[in-house]
Amino acid sequence: MKRKLAHYIVFSILSFMLLAGFAYASKPIHKEDYLEITVTPGDTLWKLANKYRKSHQLSTNEFIEWVIDVNHLSSQQIMAGEKLVIPVLKSKADDPLVVSK
Repeated sequence: MKRKLAHYIVFSILSFMLLAGFAYASKPIHKEDYLEITVTPGDTLWKLANKYRKSHQLSTNEFIEWVIDVNHLSSQQIMAGEKLVIPVLKSKADDPLVVSK
């Protein structure tokens, strides 16, 4: 009887953790919080990841996957003039630059 109760408790805890993980992972991205850029000639997702490296905490591959997923791209190819949301918070992009004399 005690074993069944222990199994039930363990199963319940694991189920709760699994559901909590799904809820966290499926949290929607609010595009309006992130920087929108216009692709210029010669831009690639790789170049954009490197250009904004100091403004995001992702690896190059994570940056590219994020951009493809959020912008519903079918491939890594981007075209000049295309508008893309990138994983840089607007608050970070608006920080004033410090200029030293």
